[in-house]
Amino acid sequence: MPNPIKEALLNRGWAGQTLSRSETVDRINPLIHQHIELNHHYGAAVRYCDDARVVDVLERLQKTARTDVGKLSETVLSCGGTPYNGTDLSPEDFALEGSLGDLFGELHGLETAFNDALADELDLEHQMRTRGVLQAIKSNSEDRLTALKALQRRIGESA
Repeated sequence: MPNPIKEALLNRGWAGQTLSRSETVDRINPLIHQHIELNHHYGAAVRYCDDARVVDVLERLQKTARTDVGKLSETVLSCGGTPYNGTDLSPEDFALEGSLGDLFGELHGLETAFNDALADELDLEHQMRTRGVLQAIKSNSEDRLTALKALQRRIGESA
């Protein structure tokens, strides 16, 4: 868990033990895998939904999410590792069934699980650059959660 006293005293610098580069690779690659799967679920939602305004929102959310995968991959590369690339996953493996409400419920659950995984990582002593990347991606995930809640309300009202 990060030390708030060190953070307050050192502001942007860091002192003490942080995770090694290899540990960082081992911790970030599962996040990349989880995020790529989440992105495939967003893609399935875009294919499934027929409301143009909802699709537009989902596509904007997905664009940011794809960028975030790139940030995580760059972090792994900068630590000398090979980032997970998702080539073993196929978009067809992420077909969604049920109502549109079920779809957004599932997306919300997956996004919440990803956000929780990011929070767990932020509790560790990552290097400052990695912490910054994780915080930015967590913020983007929280934005997606807010948007998904709004979309769920919109779908509930129109049903």
